[in-house]
Amino acid sequence: MSRLVHSGTGGTALSKGINRRSFLKLSGSVAAAAAIPQVLAACSPSDKDDSKKSENAVGTAQPEYDKIGRCTCAPNCVGSCGINAFVKDDTIIKVEPADFPDTSYNRICLCGISNAMQRVYSPDRVKYPMKRVEGTERGAGEWERISWEEAIDLIHEKMTTNIEKYGSTSNSWITMVGNYGIVPQCFSAMMANTYDGTQWTNFGIMGDLGCNMGWIPTMGIQQDAADWKDMLGSKSIIMFGCNYAETNKQEMHFVFDAQEAGAKVIVVDPRCSRTAAKADWWIPIRPGTDAALMLGMMKWIIDNDKIDKDYIRSTTNGAFLVDKSTKKLVMSNGKYLVWDEKQNKAVEVAALDDSLKPIYPSVTVSGDVPKECEVPETAAITGTYTVKVDGADVEVSPAFQSIVDSVQDYTPEYASSICEVPADDIVKLAKIYVEETPSKIQISQGTNRYWNGHLPTRAAIQMAAITGNVGKQYANVNWAGGGLMRILFSVTGTSPYEGHKATPQPGTQWMSLVAKQEPYPVKLIWFNNYGWGTQSPEGNKLLHETLPQLDFVITSEQIMNSGAELSDLVLPISSYYEEPFEVITSWSNFYVQARKQVISQMYESKTDFQVGQMLAEKFGILDKTDWKYDIEEWHRKFTIEGNIAPEFNTIDFDELKEKQVVRANFPDPYIPFTSKRFMTPSGKLEIYTESLIEFGEEVAVHYEPIESNRTEKAVTYPLTFMNARTVFTTHGQHVNLPWIREVVSEPWIEISTKDAGDRGIESGDVVRIFNDRGEYKVKALVTEEIKPGCVNQRQGWWPKDFVDSTHYRDLLQMDLNPAQDAIFETNFAPYDNLVQIEKA
Repeated sequence: MSRLVHSGTGGTALSKGINRRSFLKLSGSVAAAAAIPQVLAACSPSDKDDSKKSENAVGTAQPEYDKIGRCTCAPNCVGSCGINAFVKDDTIIKVEPADFPDTSYNRICLCGISNAMQRVYSPDRVKYPMKRVEGTERGAGEWERISWEEAIDLIHEKMTTNIEKYGSTSNSWITMVGNYGIVPQCFSAMMANTYDGTQWTNFGIMGDLGCNMGWIPTMGIQQDAADWKDMLGSKSIIMFGCNYAETNKQEMHFVFDAQEAGAKVIVVDPRCSRTAAKADWWIPIRPGTDAALMLGMMKWIIDNDKIDKDYIRSTTNGAFLVDKSTKKLVMSNGKYLVWDEKQNKAVEVAALDDSLKPIYPSVTVSGDVPKECEVPETAAITGTYTVKVDGADVEVSPAFQSIVDSVQDYTPEYASSICEVPADDIVKLAKIYVEETPSKIQISQGTNRYWNGHLPTRAAIQMAAITGNVGKQYANVNWAGGGLMRILFSVTGTSPYEGHKATPQPGTQWMSLVAKQEPYPVKLIWFNNYGWGTQSPEGNKLLHETLPQLDFVITSEQIMNSGAELSDLVLPISSYYEEPFEVITSWSNFYVQARKQVISQMYESKTDFQVGQMLAEKFGILDKTDWKYDIEEWHRKFTIEGNIAPEFNTIDFDELKEKQVVRANFPDPYIPFTSKRFMTPSGKLEIYTESLIEFGEEVAVHYEPIESNRTEKAVTYPLTFMNARTVFTTHGQHVNLPWIREVVSEPWIEISTKDAGDRGIESGDVVRIFNDRGEYKVKALVTEEIKPGCVNQRQGWWPKDFVDSTHYRDLLQMDLNPAQDAIFETNFAPYDNLVQIEKA
């Protein structure tokens, strides 16, 4: 069996020294398919007529099949690829890419191939409801098979007992995104709202909320991005913490297309990732300091008068006057004040009415902006003035002056001393951004997953705003566009039982709140769509403080994984290919897909919706709730026709069912913020954020990660521990599959040549990684492709894959950030952890 040879984070040996088009085909699983003869048929061209038998072409070994079913592979890898499944005797025998109206989105990878061909038929499948044997410990692996009737009776008994003893909030639910189907992602809300339970929020504990908290205070929305094709008009593309060649591998061809069209691609990352290896310029940066780099860029931009003054006046709140003593925006008669230099006095500017703003997730706006909401063209954006407020003289400055003041110390040399990017490179990058235009900023989870992970997005938006690059084609700040979050924010039907509702609690605090039984007892938790056994922080707290407080743990799963093993009841959930019907969207495009059943539901598996129906029937409320609907009718009624966003509710549901893929009615091409209106208090892009004054974050700032390698703790634990996703698996979903194991047989930790040399470590040595929270053991990979002072553990591996069944989750902190809690809630920061490494 041939095998890919790993050559560090910059790519496989196969990807070295080949052109970008070839790399696209090889990165991800098509490379692996080339190495595995059994998979070759899965990558061959399809026979578009649904014949009973394909003609054999030379070298393709086309199989016989009964039908081709269109499905969607959507395991939180953001792409939601369409899949044509070839079925013989109710068994998937081959898969290939399905067509989209825009063929740029036709794709497949080894993860998707393995998911269909191996995960569906894995010996690790949860086949039947499994109850932990009475008297055995969680995690001991002692199970007894029970019937679905017994499982539902048991859940009913446990929930009812909790309701009577502790109240309905003692039953809780948490959902993640292992399946991008609408119902699997909304299940916890639907269940908690039905039974008046506790719903744990999921975005923070997912570790994906940091970027959003840069958007929320400035633009009033969660996230946005232009279409991928928008890159083709960019002259420069600056990526902060983006590793698209691995985490968005299905979209990486757009980056290559942009390069071939003349765009300069720059990647800022502590690691020479696969994406950085293919960039025009890789900028290694000290982890968690991207905001400092951008503040240094802004200092140069402002000093060299490269700002867009008209844009700052008209589109941002940069001209609004700020009380220099209180830092509050100055108001008069309920309106903002600006200093009109022509009239030499303060004049009033009204806030835009909510009815004239785009209401996320929709982008639709109506009505003209009233004159009273427009900032005069002669408004000052810098300076100090005196105005009368309530009869008293108040010293004020325009909000933009606060930005000028905030970056005053951030000379290239000072910024360099923080981020460890040479001062000349900071100036060079700033020049590229303002001179090689249009220039696009891409930002992603690589910046997000630090305790201060909202700061880089905040800085990027501020930098784009003061240069007039928000709402501009081929520019903008881009993170997480497409339809996925938009449809989840706008779908109705998540409150199935009228008069009943959930009590939300922050998911990032679920372990602490359960451990303390605060603010009320929680005795049951039900996980679905969530590999919580490997994707959680604070593993020792989970095992020794949190789980003991829970009387009953339920996990709905396809595979007996680390979380399922720690449960009291495991429910078998159907795979994508078995679901009777689902609606799927994507982070990377605006297509909506209908996923129809391709093969029969295997063993005794059920969908989340079917489980919800069974429990509602047991509680005697089925006919009183929305659980009574057939799944297709539920999606017609709530996902599409009842959707609150016109871009979705104007889709023809029958057309969606027939074609299985249609585009939501967003502009094409989609460019964010072209209306120049924002869902903020003023209706403007609020580069000055009054709500964050108490945290010193009214404008973009930088402060150190909570476990910075410059803290006192770094004396004992000097290495920043990252755990990035890999091209070979989406979190923990694929690591146990044989074809994945053919190309990556075991985990490793990446350590720089310098750090390894200081510790006498060589590639292949088993090392002990530890801090004050825990430890684990794994083999080392010594590489030049990571910045000294950092290490990276490719994440997703299960405890059984590590020496002594240890796991890196035990090293990860979950400390709260007050500013993030004020915006939304603290984001889990899996990269913001200090460790030490030694030979085991």
